[in-house]
Amino acid sequence: MKKLFDFNKPIVTSLLETDTYKIRMLYFIWKFFPTLKTKFVFKNRTTAVQLVHEIDEGELYTQFKAAATLRFQEDEITFLRENEGYPEEFLQFLQNLKLADIANIVMPGFFSSSRRCLEIETAEDYWIKTTLWELIVLPIVNELYVREVIKRNNISETDLMKEGERRLRKKAQMLRGSGVKALQFGLRRRLSGTWEKHMTEMALDLMPDVMPVVSNMKLARELGVPYGGTNAHELSMALNALRWHESSEKAWNSQYEVFEKWFELFDDPLRIILPDTFGSKQFLDNIPAKLAYQANGFRQDSGDPVEFGNMVFAMWKRFGINPADKTLFFSDGLNAGKMLELYGEFGDKTNVLFGWGTNFSNDTGFVKPLSIVMKLVKAGGNDAVKLSDNIAKAIGDDQAITRNKKLFGYDVTLDEKCVY
Repeated sequence: MKKLFDFNKPIVTSLLETDTYKIRMLYFIWKFFPTLKTKFVFKNRTTAVQLVHEIDEGELYTQFKAAATLRFQEDEITFLRENEGYPEEFLQFLQNLKLADIANIVMPGFFSSSRRCLEIETAEDYWIKTTLWELIVLPIVNELYVREVIKRNNISETDLMKEGERRLRKKAQMLRGSGVKALQFGLRRRLSGTWEKHMTEMALDLMPDVMPVVSNMKLARELGVPYGGTNAHELSMALNALRWHESSEKAWNSQYEVFEKWFELFDDPLRIILPDTFGSKQFLDNIPAKLAYQANGFRQDSGDPVEFGNMVFAMWKRFGINPADKTLFFSDGLNAGKMLELYGEFGDKTNVLFGWGTNFSNDTGFVKPLSIVMKLVKAGGNDAVKLSDNIAKAIGDDQAITRNKKLFGYDVTLDEKCVY
């Protein structure tokens, strides 16, 4: 690898350059909620970094304009037809899909023009047209930020790449032969597209037993390796917002409705439940028996991972479920040491998988990774909310957050800074 960036083409060049779960969730949306309108908003949780001073607004518009022209190509449709087994009607929909409009607005702070934040939001449009923007906006913003930091601080790309490679070799030494199995989740906050590919190739060579699966579908296709993923908070957030139109009872039950519908479309091993949208404890305490038995496993994405694992084990015990037949999937701010610790804690009791993201694709020591997200904020005209098992990760309008805290009996006090 000679160059960190490819300035001759847009940062995102294909709608297949997205995480596996985005295409599967798009199928879910197309199947059940094709006319639901939603809105997504970008948020930088690393408040010490003012992105309006780090990213050229004109370049941002140029990148978004290029992304807006993307369409699924015939060879990509063929790839999905051969590997996913979607109905032809859905594949035809993908061929004709045009993304929603996006607006990025640089807003001055209320008290001082020097306190400004970058706002990027989709139009309020059909969910099937807005959802893919998340995995377009995030890698674009992150790569433009990295480019500027390197340029402004006169950082040698050669030194940066050598250090990133050195760190990956050290991680491989730690993980190889340990039993740890990780999916490459590095797209959303990668250093650059060429770097993500380079690191993935290195990992496949250095530790093929550790990271055999890649979430980025375009990259997995290029490298000829398996791809995989689960599902995301936006499904639960959207259904909750929509069901508030009907009753608080249906809004509460929507946290289970979403997985009942997911299980209609997907069999094992894709039946992984993400329970922390409105608090994992109350979700697991009240989970219907049918869902508990049908679920292949549970994914942790916030809060204390050991506490989460123990809560899942308690639920399995309550239903007489053998943990050896199930999976714990961890995906919150992981590094090699943390994965080894969690595997040591649970690996002899159940199947353990990891979603290894930012620490894999953006760890060089020269550029501190940002904690950036692009989250659903509107669905069916109502405010969408995510509470999580770490209140620092909460997303949504204050009144809507308060309403849902009351609905779910949410009493989480953990307020832990988001690393990634």
